[in-house]
Amino acid sequence: MDRLEQYRIAIRTVFAKHLEWSKSNDRGETIAICNEETDNYLLMNVGWNGYQRLHSIFFHLRIIDGKIHVEWNGTEDIAEDLMEQGIPESAFVPAFRHPNFRDAIATKT
Repeated sequence: MDRLEQYRIAIRTVFAKHLEWSKSNDRGETIAICNEETDNYLLMNVGWNGYQRLHSIFFHLRIIDGKIHVEWNGTEDIAEDLMEQGIPESAFVPAFRHPNFRDAIATKT
């Protein structure tokens, strides 16, 4: 299996785990958006909590040039979950940080 496919499978696996966990939470619906044409992956929550609209992004990942760009990490450390799936730490780019302030291991928001 090539690296790109390994990354896609790992992301979908981690998202499935988070979707399963979210079923126990009645605050809206958690949905995964996985677009392999553009290699954009979002896990988000939508719905209603009473009269308050829920629309939030838990994670936004993009695969660019063989790296996983962490565009947004709104909860826990998604990189740790992906490393448990065999993705090396060196594969992550903390894209939520300005390029002048990125380092290889700063993947938390």
